[in-house]
Amino acid sequence: MRKLLAGAATAVIAFAGLTFAAPAQAATSDTTSVRAINCHAKESVRIRKSKSTGAASLGVFPKGAGADCGASTEGGTYTACGHTDGFFWIAINYQGVKGYVALYCITRP
Repeated sequence: MRKLLAGAATAVIAFAGLTFAAPAQAATSDTTSVRAINCHAKESVRIRKSKSTGAASLGVFPKGAGADCGASTEGGTYTACGHTDGFFWIAINYQGVKGYVALYCITRP
């Protein structure tokens, strides 16, 4: 009887683990993946259409301003905010303007 109860308990626990496990989400690098993570500009920096200094400028993220930011991803190299070899960019939504800024130009709380 003990073995039967132990087996049933194990099955219930295993089933519960499968039932309540959160689904995995694929990470995306586009600006639609911006989450409500507050970040602030260390210096005024251009918001780019893509992760490159050669990409079109969509506007400016002014020094001290706050915005919603997503995860950082690799892109083209840049020299900005005291870094001469930067290549990480962050997706940003600043007052409805969605694009990318150099990671080293922002701070997170």
